[in-house]
This record gives sequence, structure tokens and C-alpha cells, in this order.
Amino acid sequence: MNRLIGELLRRHVLRVAAAYLITGWLIMQIVSVMTPALNLPDWVDGFFAVLLIAGFPLALLLAWAFEMTPEGVKLTAAVPDGESIAPNTGRKLDFAIVAALAVMIAFIAWQQLAPRDAAPASTAAANAADASVAVLPFIDLSAAGDQEYFSDGISEEILNVLVRIPGLGVAGRTSSFAFKGRNEDLREIGEALGVNHVLEGSVRRSGSRLRITAQLIRSSDGFHIWSETYDREIADIFDIQDEIAGAVAGELAISLGIDWQPQAHDRTSDIEAYELYLQARQLYFRRGQRNIETAALLLHEVVARDPDYAPGWIALAGVYSVYESYQPRAAVDDFPYWRRIGLAAAQRAAALDPRSGEAQAYIGVFLTLRHDWVASYQAFDRAVELEPQNAAVLDIFAQNLIDTGYFVDARELAVRAVTLDPLVPIYHNTLGWASMEHPDYGGDTALEEFRLARALGPDLPFSYNNAVRALFSRGRREETGQVFEDILRQGIYPEAAREPIDRLMEAWAAGDTALRALAEDSTFWRSGIADLLEDMEMALDIAEANWSTEPRSSLALFLGLEANYRNHPRWRQHIRDLGLLELWQVRGFPEGCQALGTDDFQCEALPIR
Repeated sequence: MNRLIGELLRRHVLRVAAAYLITGWLIMQIVSVMTPALNLPDWVDGFFAVLLIAGFPLALLLAWAFEMTPEGVKLTAAVPDGESIAPNTGRKLDFAIVAALAVMIAFIAWQQLAPRDAAPASTAAANAADASVAVLPFIDLSAAGDQEYFSDGISEEILNVLVRIPGLGVAGRTSSFAFKGRNEDLREIGEALGVNHVLEGSVRRSGSRLRITAQLIRSSDGFHIWSETYDREIADIFDIQDEIAGAVAGELAISLGIDWQPQAHDRTSDIEAYELYLQARQLYFRRGQRNIETAALLLHEVVARDPDYAPGWIALAGVYSVYESYQPRAAVDDFPYWRRIGLAAAQRAAALDPRSGEAQAYIGVFLTLRHDWVASYQAFDRAVELEPQNAAVLDIFAQNLIDTGYFVDARELAVRAVTLDPLVPIYHNTLGWASMEHPDYGGDTALEEFRLARALGPDLPFSYNNAVRALFSRGRREETGQVFEDILRQGIYPEAAREPIDRLMEAWAAGDTALRALAEDSTFWRSGIADLLEDMEMALDIAEANWSTEPRSSLALFLGLEANYRNHPRWRQHIRDLGLLELWQVRGFPEGCQALGTDDFQCEALPIR
């Protein structure tokens, strides 16, 4: 045995083994980092592993059988003892081993220590305020390319875990998902979303097997802070999501001083129910009548399979909060039925998950549709208290605050929503809407937000309609004509609307007499014409017709010319009929309004700016 060991040492077999193992380890570490970074196929890292394992005995065999000589490589048995330079070769191998060990130690330090010690302890607290991350939609690398809903869902679930971590800023889902498939530079993404870290990854699914890769990258310089690959069964999906979110939170906590502790989350043990939930969520975000209807059907099945799965109920409430907006007006008799389902779903979600701000926000939405104002606003306040960083919750509340005249509060929430999720067109639309009658802002600010909303969402009709309304109120004819052209070009209005638009613009150019004649001849633009003519009685006639027939709770009480008839007896009576006076008495009167005694009020006309 001693002779064998001595011969192994003389022929440098053990030195070759050590050098091979260290070098092989380094190669696999580099491959494991580069494979997800370059989105290489799954077999790449396996190929290198097999190649290195197969090469190990071959390297040992070559070391045993051959020796380096001044004349080149020769069989060891053919080298006379006096001509062997094995000692010199051994020293060179020793140097190579030491060098490889140094590289190995440096690699470990780079991969593990540098990110965590990048900020000294004295600056960690300061950096904690800047801790932020965007979760980009994971790429679907499945062979059939039919798992997008699944990869999107995984990204969203990880985001939902991260967003609950105190001190960590998380870019909103919609803004992060706006970069899907765009292959933009991570530094540009970080700048656009206002974050200093980006989490990206991919999902490959084959039957019940999953391979999920994830990597956390510093957006300022593209530095890879952390990466991992998970090969699991689909039944382990929740564990994987928690591991990824936990690893990301842990890395940021160490490097930026975030105080983070793992928390329990709502889960379902029914994997099929979870997949249906993910499919429904994807359809919900895509909108459209067919998508919304299908999402509702899927979510009904989800909650039937697992009645205790709170996210399923929250998603169902969300679907029904927009359901009637995608139905024809002929279905108005079904609206109360859908609203009852939505409210019941939201209440069930709140009972299952008292921490959910979304559930409370949807309760508020459905209670406003019943004009149960005090209870609805208690739910909205609770929603913001529970999830102050949830842009969707903030936007929902802001829209309802606008409806009831609280423009200052609405704008504050709308600004926060845009800051959290800056690429969502509806949030900019809400911010513009809140700015229109705000005492410190007005038309120009509103129009800029409507412009941003149109740029981000060219097919969003609200931002076009609101821009037209703001321009009408301010008598800005040329700009109104430009927005009308955009409306027709984008297909927001059918081409058949061009003729009445042309008639309106011609009458506007001709003067008040032509506008009044057009209003008597056609009801198509009567509301806008009333604004242009500053005809309060005409505007009230139109408003009262809407108040008596409009199935939605879009009250249209405070915008445009409405702001100037806020002390008209007909308008004040409608406020009482809606029950809004009770809300104002409990919550406080909106800007420009005040109590008169115990059961009356007055409001000042707001100047159009």
C-alpha cells in the first residue's frame, strides 16, 4: 500500500486530482451563473457536469501513464529514472493548485461576501431607505410555450411576499410587467421604475416537473447579487416561491439593513385550484368582456374547490368590481345581482384574511354602489391602513374620493399610486381627474396627466374623454380638435362619430348661436355644449337625466361646469337624495363646502383654471 501511495505521489496523480477537482468546481460555478443569465437551455449545466465527471478518471489515468519530459509527453514506463523531471513538474502543479485555490477563495468572496459587506454598518441604516426592487415577469421557457400564466403567477406571488416587507420598496405589478418581452437594459428598467434592484428569472415546466431560475441584480451596474436554480415538483411551488422571496429579502436585509422576518401567507393545498386562479388573474389583467367572463367562471370553480382560499375570493371580488363595465347596457337589470356576488366575495375574503387591504377596498366599492357612504369609507380607510403601499388600493380610494368631492385627499393618494406604479395609465388618469378641481392645480396639470395616460395606454378611453371634458370647460377648441383626431385614429370612437364631431367643431367656431342650435338639434354633445355656453340650467337638465338613469356610481357631481352650480337648489337636493350629506357630516365637508346648521350645507363655485 505504501508503495502504491508513493508511486501515486511520484507520478503526481494526487496533485492532478486536486487541481482537477478545484478547477472543475470553478467551471461549474461559472456555468451555474451564466446559464440563467443567458437563458441557456436546461441541459447546458448538466452537460458540463457530466463532461467533468467523465473527464476525472481520464485525467487520473493520463497522469499515471504519462510524464512530461524535455522532449515532450512520454509513457512513464519509458522514462529512465535518471532523466525524469517529475520533481520540477510537481512543483509546477503545486503552484497551479495554490493559484486555483486562490481563485476559488476569491470567487466565494465575490459571490457571497462582497454583496453583503458592500455597505458598511454605519451606512446600512441610511441605505435602508433606498432599498427597492422590481420583480420582472419570469420568462416561460416551457417547450410548448403555454405556461405564461404560470410564470406570470409565480412572479406575482413573489412580489406579493416582498411587498409586505417593511422598509422595502417594491415596484407595482403593472409597471414591472410592462417590460415583459422587451429585453431592455436593466439599468434603464431600474431608472424607469425607480428601483435599485431587479429580480428576474425563468420557468420551464415539463409535466409535473419545474425548473425555476431566479437572480437578483443591482440595477445601477448589473452586478449579480444572488442567483439560484430550483428543480422541483409542482407540488412544491409554494415552497419555491417562499424560498426565492426569502432569499431576496435576506440578501437585501443584510446589505441594506432591512429588518425582515418571514411571515405566513395564504396558501391552497389544491394545486389545480391554484392553477385556475393564476389563469383567471391573467385574464382579469387583460380585460375585455370575454376575458372577464371567463375569469369569473374560473374563480367560481377555485372557491368551490377551496372555500378557505382568500386570494381566490379577493380575485373574484375584483372581477365583479369591473364586471358590469364590460357588459352591454341592456344587461342593467343584472347589475344588482353581480354587485351582491362581488360584495359577498369581498366580505368572505376579509373574513379569511383580515390583513387584506384589497378585500376592504372592494367592500368599499360595492358599498358605494349601494350609496352606503359612511360604511364604504370606513372600509376604504381600513384598506389604506392595511396596505399603504398597494397602488391599486390607493387608486380605488382616490377615484371614490373624487366622486364625493374630496379632491385634495384624492390627489394625495393618486400621487402615491403613480409613484409606486408609474407606468399604469389608469393611475395617471385618476391623478389628472383629481387635479382638475384641486385648489392648487387645475387644467394644465390635469391635461398633462391625461396625456401621459394616453401615451401609456393608447386604448384607454377614460383619458381621452376626460381630456375632452377638461378642454371643453376651458374653451380650448384647437386642442379639443387634436384630441378628437387621436380618438378617431385609435378607434376609441367609431368612424361614424366623425360627422357629429365635425358638426360640433364647426358650430364651436361659428359661435354661441350655432352651438345652441346644435344642442337643440342633437343630444350628442349637449353636455359639452352646456359647458361651452356656461348654461347652468341646460347642464342641470342633462345631469338630472344621468342621475336618474346611470346604473353606475360615477356621480359626475363636481367636474367641469358642475363645479359652478354647487350651490344650486337642484344640485343640493340631489346631494341629500344620494345620502352624501351624512358622509360629509361624519367625515368632514369637502373643500369649498361647509355645514349650515345641523341639516343643511352650502358650497362655493370653484373657478375653472
